[in-house]
Order: sequence, then structure tokens, then C-alpha cells
Amino acid sequence: MPSDAPPTAQSITNAIDLEHVDRDLYRSRELWKPAQGRGVFGGQIIAQAAWAATQSVRRDEPGTKKGLHSLHCYFLNFGNADIPVLYQVQRLRDGRSYSTRSVLASQQGVPIFSLTCSFCLAEPDQPVRALPLPQWPLKWHRTEEGQKDPKDVGDRIPEPEECDATEEVMMRALAAAKNLPKKLQDFVERQAEERRQSSIELRNTDKREIGHLFAFDKTASQQQLYWFRSRAPVEPDPDFQKCVLAYASDLNFIGTAARATGLGASTKPRLGMLASLDHSMYFYDTTVDAHDWNLFYMNSPVTSNGRGLVHGRIYKRDGTLAVVCTQEGVVRAAL
Repeated sequence: MPSDAPPTAQSITNAIDLEHVDRDLYRSRELWKPAQGRGVFGGQIIAQAAWAATQSVRRDEPGTKKGLHSLHCYFLNFGNADIPVLYQVQRLRDGRSYSTRSVLASQQGVPIFSLTCSFCLAEPDQPVRALPLPQWPLKWHRTEEGQKDPKDVGDRIPEPEECDATEEVMMRALAAAKNLPKKLQDFVERQAEERRQSSIELRNTDKREIGHLFAFDKTASQQQLYWFRSRAPVEPDPDFQKCVLAYASDLNFIGTAARATGLGASTKPRLGMLASLDHSMYFYDTTVDAHDWNLFYMNSPVTSNGRGLVHGRIYKRDGTLAVVCTQEGVVRAAL
């Protein structure tokens, strides 16, 4: 498939694709460890495990019209990007309308991740309802929409063409900052380069949020809203498209909880540890194009006992709510 991604950008197809080793056994081809991460990027492990489960359903039911509709997973250990991940699929159920699979990901015999996911037939004639797009601008106190006060209606959400890529915002913030320690400058430059090379492009909707790269304001929003898309076209397979969304859904997700709590690299106390514990996704649209712009709304309702919770909703550009996500993670201050 032709690619219009920058030459240095990672391929999202290669990042998710798997080697079929044996019946219900798959192996990763590529693994990526973020520069500041403790292990393999969690979104990649979710996407690969979901794709392994998808392959299992298709092999057991050739020509099936069942599609991935939900997944629930736990991160058990940090993955080593230098060692291939083995995905062992277990067939739990194959019914007329639903099929269920579990996947255990391991490295050198040690489990690092577990996933349970479900596939179902489409039922297009059933009733439809969904939460609308979030109101703009985002506010600290607002976690859900639906306020009836006319003053709280909000403005139009900026289109992706009106927003800047995250790497551009980072470099602009770096240029505007004064007297930054060399270590912090190097960190921002590495982060910007990593975003440039990523297979997923991010564009933050709020151009005023440059300062949070260096220090969080205690009144910072408990919400985030950004556009994202794969830099290159994705094969027109609805379930593979969902795997791409799963990959992208882990970008900056649990960081919303740290941000809402006022924890960052330069705060007092500073952020000591940030790591995903679990992740759930519910898919409600089979026509999502991951190469088109999609809008990711995130909010964090609570942080306590060293853990934080985040909710997310992914909307297509036309405003259709396509995916709902939830994640809990370790959010610790360095005390």
C-alpha cells in the first residue's frame, strides 16, 4: 500500500502486524519503546493482541461477519522491546451472534499482558443514541456535557487544519521558554523528535496550553482534547482499523490523570511514576478511517492512593461517537 507518511515516520501497519507461528500462537514483528517509557508502548501491545484474537476468530469461522466490539486488558509487566512477544490465543466461545477470545502475551515464559475481547454481528436496525461532542472551550469543572444554561453552550471546536502538530507546539514552547535547564531542553527536543517519527500524528486543540510542557498549573484542566490520525493510509479492514485506534488510544491517556492532579516533571512534588494498569475499549462504529482525523476527548474523574482513572471518547470528524475508552494507571508523586 502506498504511503504518504514522512520517510522517517514509523509504519502503523508494521507496528501491528504479526507472524503466525502455529494454531492460536502469534509473534510480534516490531516493538517500540518510547524514549521516556519503562517498556514497550502499551498501545502497541493492545493492538497486537487484539489483532491476534481477530485472526483466531477468522480462522475458526471463515467468512465471518463478526467484528471486534470490546476489549479489556491488564498490563502485568513491562515488555522488553529487544525480545519478541508471543501471543497465545484461547478460544472461549463461538456463538451465533458473539465470539469471545482471551490472549496472553509473554516474553521468555513470563506473562506481560492479558486481554479478553469480544466479537459480534452488526445489528444496524437497533436504536441509536450517543453523547454529543464535548463543549468548547474545555473547563476545569466540566466532566460531562448537557448543561442547560445557554451561557455554557460553548464555541466551535477548532478543526485539525487550525491546530498545530504536537511536535511543533513543543519546539515553539522551547523557543519561548527562558533559562530552562539543559536537561529539560534535551528532554523536550527528544519528545518532539519522537512525535515526528511516530506513526500517529497528534494535534492539540488548545494553542494556549504550551506552558504545561514544563510545569502544570494547579488549576489545569482535568480534560484534554486533541485530533489524531495515522500518518499513512491503513488497510480497509474494519477490525484492523480498530486495532490502529487501540494503538492510538494509549497515547497521553493516563497522562490526563497526572495533568489533572497537577503533577509534572517540574512541579513540587513532581511526578514520580506514571504507568498503565488496565485498559478497556468499546467500539460502536465500523466505518472509522484511522487515516482521517478523529477527535479524542479525555477526562480524569479521580486520583487517589497512587492510582488515577481516565475516561475517553473517540469521535469521527462528522461528530459520530465511535469508541469509548477507560484506563486506570499508577499516578505517583515523588514524595
